[in-house]
Amino acid sequence: MSRQSSRPSGSVIQKNIYDDNPNSVQPIDSATISLDWCLNFGGVKNRCDNLISRKIYTEAAGALLKNKIKPILERSFQDSIDLDFDTKVFLTDLRRFHMDWQFQIVNVSSYDTLTSRLGMTDLTATLANFGIYAAIGHVEAHEDRYYKYNRGEKTRTYCMDAQIKVTHIYVYVKDNYSFNDLDGNSQYLGHWNKRGVILTKGALVSELVNGRKFHTRFGNSPETETNFNWKYLFDRPLDKPVDKRTGLIGKFMERDVYWPVYNSTYNRWREKHNRGGDFMIYSKPRYIKLDKPIEVDVGAICRPAEKM
Repeated sequence: MSRQSSRPSGSVIQKNIYDDNPNSVQPIDSATISLDWCLNFGGVKNRCDNLISRKIYTEAAGALLKNKIKPILERSFQDSIDLDFDTKVFLTDLRRFHMDWQFQIVNVSSYDTLTSRLGMTDLTATLANFGIYAAIGHVEAHEDRYYKYNRGEKTRTYCMDAQIKVTHIYVYVKDNYSFNDLDGNSQYLGHWNKRGVILTKGALVSELVNGRKFHTRFGNSPETETNFNWKYLFDRPLDKPVDKRTGLIGKFMERDVYWPVYNSTYNRWREKHNRGGDFMIYSKPRYIKLDKPIEVDVGAICRPAEKM
């Protein structure tokens, strides 16, 4: 899969540097990847199934649902509006939708995206580590309504005890696509030349140990390849060029030499040319009906007291 964003062909992508704030306004790509595509790789489907079958029913998820939904019920109760609601109308702004309605996540590591033989895949190359999120889709509210009387002040308060059922959720992938370095060491992006990229086993081990991700175009795409070389891991660091000749004796050829590339390499290019934009990448949220609705007790909600 191509690593290009869904911008018009030939357009100039202006310089943009992600500020490491997941809620900040950033360019968004919501067309390049899909949830279905991601589920085809490694153990990603198992991670997604874990989100839908278990994690959304945890106590922590229920507490967050209550915090998000109770203010909406309070406003609807005050205005005598139907308490049931759906979040589809908010999908036009994915950033805002994510901030307002997301309530649970499973993290997917690069290891989860590998083949059964620990081979790199297009998804490893495209996103490496990322999150699959669950957001509120449709909510049904059930309530018991009653008056509370304060005879000393001759007032009464109209209240309800509310329970909600989240019957549908949205599930989607989200990741920040940036070239920032946070730990003082520039992140390795593979060894490149004009023909493609190779990745050593040492890079994979480093990624698995340190939780780093790769922003490269390699994997099982026909244009590229992944080269695993245990000797390279132990004998030479990742900051040296690699000669990929397969035999002990062979003619030196420029196409066999690959050069290390880091985040810092890309950032220097971006500063020089004032081009190259970081962005947020989303899959289109999928609307899912839950076999078992998520039930949450919201508690008492009351209108202002009125005189009797």
